[in-house]
Amino acid sequence: MGKILLFCLLFCMPYTLFAQKQVIRQLKETLPAQGTDSLQYADALNQLSLLYLPQQLDSSFRYARAGHALSLRLRYHKGIADANMNLGACFTFQHNNKLAYRFYREGLQRYQLLGDSAGICKALYSIGMYYHFQQRNDLALPYMNDAMGIGSRLLHDSAWAPMLANYYMVFESDSTRLDSIQWALGKAREIAGRYHDKRLLTYTGFFLANERLRKGELKPAMQDLLRLASGAEEDGFVYLSVYAYAQLDLYASYYHLPDTLLYRRKMMEAAMEGGYKQLLIRPAAWLYKYYRKQSAAAAAPYADVLCEIVEHQEDMRRQGGEDYMEEFLQEQERKAQRLSSALQQQNLIRESLESRNRNMLVAFFVVGGLLLAGLVVVNYLLLRSTRRSAKRHAELNRSVNEQNKNLKHHDDFKNKLLSILAHDFRLPLGHIINASQLFAREDIRNEEMREISSSIASMATETLHLFENVLRWVKSQLAGFEYVPKPYLLLDLWMEVQEPLAEDIRDKKLELALNIPADLVVHADKEMLQFVNRNLLHNAVKFSPRGSRIMIEGYHEKERLFVSVTNEGGGISAVDIPYVFDYKIVGRYARETGRGAGIALIICKDFVERMGGVITVRSDGKNFTTFEYML
Repeated sequence: MGKILLFCLLFCMPYTLFAQKQVIRQLKETLPAQGTDSLQYADALNQLSLLYLPQQLDSSFRYARAGHALSLRLRYHKGIADANMNLGACFTFQHNNKLAYRFYREGLQRYQLLGDSAGICKALYSIGMYYHFQQRNDLALPYMNDAMGIGSRLLHDSAWAPMLANYYMVFESDSTRLDSIQWALGKAREIAGRYHDKRLLTYTGFFLANERLRKGELKPAMQDLLRLASGAEEDGFVYLSVYAYAQLDLYASYYHLPDTLLYRRKMMEAAMEGGYKQLLIRPAAWLYKYYRKQSAAAAAPYADVLCEIVEHQEDMRRQGGEDYMEEFLQEQERKAQRLSSALQQQNLIRESLESRNRNMLVAFFVVGGLLLAGLVVVNYLLLRSTRRSAKRHAELNRSVNEQNKNLKHHDDFKNKLLSILAHDFRLPLGHIINASQLFAREDIRNEEMREISSSIASMATETLHLFENVLRWVKSQLAGFEYVPKPYLLLDLWMEVQEPLAEDIRDKKLELALNIPADLVVHADKEMLQFVNRNLLHNAVKFSPRGSRIMIEGYHEKERLFVSVTNEGGGISAVDIPYVFDYKIVGRYARETGRGAGIALIICKDFVERMGGVITVRSDGKNFTTFEYML
């Protein structure tokens, strides 16, 4: 976690070497003079977001959103790119890696269109570090190498220094790169001293302390960190002080020193001052457990902090999801507008052709009356022109019909998507709101608070999983799909699927029986098939009574592969079975629960059909339920 957070900190260094409180104050004083609807105002908002990033996260996020909205309205591509990078950094601080990657990617595309070398360099390194922290170094290294190559050619080496420091951070444990990482750290330190960059000097000071610890100089290393933490607090670099105390806590814990409690309290105080909610989790949880052993009253403030963190995480997840869906729906609206404009233009062309034909007919009769001798020639020209016009009319009609089909397809898809979201997201979000309102009660006990927090986290995770399923399905619907099946051992796929659910299976004391031949091969798209397998097993575990049995069978029959998942209990009535894979709400099951079987089963049906198969369900209504697909 420490490496990820330090990377976020370095994100803003190339452009804000002297970003202190005085600079922020001066910049805010100049805002009114720039107008509220200008490119200069957008640049000022983005710069304020960048300056606030290591000092106050909420302020940074607010200015980034404002800069992004204004730049979009003005169609200011440089401002959009800068705001995207700021939003990516804010979401990285919030551990929302998917949204962070999305904004980094959009920032890179904008910078490439503008030919902005410094921006391209920063975006490449941000994406490379994202893949590094996802443990995908095969994807990370090309981005990092490209960024280092561009950075070494920039006119101002101040933009290159943070990359050198990050190079040390990524490879400091690689024994094969000792010389290069020492050179990178020394070079970054030298550039920071030349530009009097306090932030980078403090940052590289952390690494120098780490080098002293490697040499066995524990006490001098901790003294250096205390000095760096004090300097960061004085300069207003709140985030740097958070990291310094985190590193001190790490050293003290590892060597069993008595100051761990002090460092964690300092870390928590600094994180609260800067609004870095994610950084509060570890020290707040530890302090809560520590003081809980003494008394409930002493632990209460830390319990409040943990509850505030849970609420903040929910707000950020909901905000991220709303941003993504809003942008998606706006894109659909823009496509519909473009189609409508094309239809209008084609209607104008058709009217113009009809008018031209009328004029030609009038001319024909006039000329025919005046020049009877030219009747044959004029008739020939008229027939040829009519054939061309008819051909043109036919082509236009085909084009109009195609456009109408596309409009109807998008309208049907939008209605289907909204129906699914209305029924599958309303219930869990309502439960989360109701559970959150319980925190306002004064008589709530700590045990109840923990249960409510756990319930909120569980429901939020389930909602996020549902949201990711919807997005995957939406992409497969809109982006086109090319099915390229590959051979896999079916037993290996099911062994892989059951691992994430092993704990739930143990908790419910379920018996899982895999009746699949070891040499049974399936030809399919692995990700799509694993999505189907995972959700069928998840449903079976979810609706199975405690201590019951789940049977998974696979076999070949007439060059077809059959796979069935059967669980005891949780039966589906005959009235509801025809609508299990339909987003429409019909039947007794829907009336009693207020919803269908869920978006996951709808997507499963879509994926199986895309692979050329069929999925079915059967149940006696009480004792068993069997889902089966054929490929």
